[in-house]
Amino acid sequence: MKNILTLINRNFLIFFKKINMNLFLYFLFPIFVYLFIVSPLSNLFDFIISSSMTYTYHSIPAVIFTCTSMLALLIPLTIINRDSKNHFLYYIFTTKVTSNHYFLSVMIYSLICSYIEYIISFFIAVQLSDTGSNLGFIISWNQIFYFSIIILPSILFFTSLGLFLSNFLKRIEYILISLIFIFLLISFGSASFIPIDYYPSSYGSFIKDYNIIFQLFNMCISIVENNRIILGTFIIAIFLSITFYVVNLILFKKRGNIY
Repeated sequence: MKNILTLINRNFLIFFKKINMNLFLYFLFPIFVYLFIVSPLSNLFDFIISSSMTYTYHSIPAVIFTCTSMLALLIPLTIINRDSKNHFLYYIFTTKVTSNHYFLSVMIYSLICSYIEYIISFFIAVQLSDTGSNLGFIISWNQIFYFSIIILPSILFFTSLGLFLSNFLKRIEYILISLIFIFLLISFGSASFIPIDYYPSSYGSFIKDYNIIFQLFNMCISIVENNRIILGTFIIAIFLSITFYVVNLILFKKRGNIY
C-alpha cells in the first residue's frame, strides 16, 4: 500500500508542477465540447421523444460523460507513455514495486483526476446551457449524488481500457489517432450528442443492444429522467474494467517488463 501511495503522490507532484496548464485544459475541454458540438446541435434538436426531455437535459449529461470518460482514457495512456520513455518503469521494477502496485496507482490517480473533470464539466455544462443561469436545468441533490455514483463505472471502464491500449499504442501519434477515433465514437456513434431517435432504426437497435458506451451514457440519462440506476450495466462495466486490468497485467508480463 505504501508503494501505491508513493506512486500516486509522484503523479500529483508532476501534476502540480504544471497545475495552471492542467486546470486550463480541464476547463477548456468541456467548454470546447459545448460550444462546438452542443450549441450547433441545439438548433437541430428540441424535444427528445424517447426520453421525454428537452435537448438541454440530454446534452448536459452528454458533455459530462464525454469529457470525464475521455480524460479517464487519456491519463493512463500518457502516464505509461511518459514513464516508458524516461525509463522510469525500468527503475521502479528494480525495486520492490510490482506491476500490480504500479498499475493500481495509475488507476487510482486517474480516478481522482476524472472526478475533478467530472465536477468541472458539471459546473460548466450547466452554466453554458441556454437556460442554466435561469434554473432551466433543474437537478436535485439526490440526482447529483446518484450521478456521481453511476459515473464511476464509466471512469473505471475507460481507465482500464487506457491501460489495455497502452500495450499497443507506443507512439504519441498513434495515441492521438486513437483518442480522436474514440472521441468520435463516444460523441456521435453512441447516441451521446445525437439522440438515438435520429439514428436509422437498425443502427439504433444495434447501439441499444451491443454498444457498452451507449449503455453507460444511458445510465446518466436515466438519472436525469427518473433517478433510476441501471444495475445490470453497472455490473457489466465493472466486470469489463476488471477484465481489461487483468489482461493488461498479463500482456505486460509477457513483454518481459517485470524486472
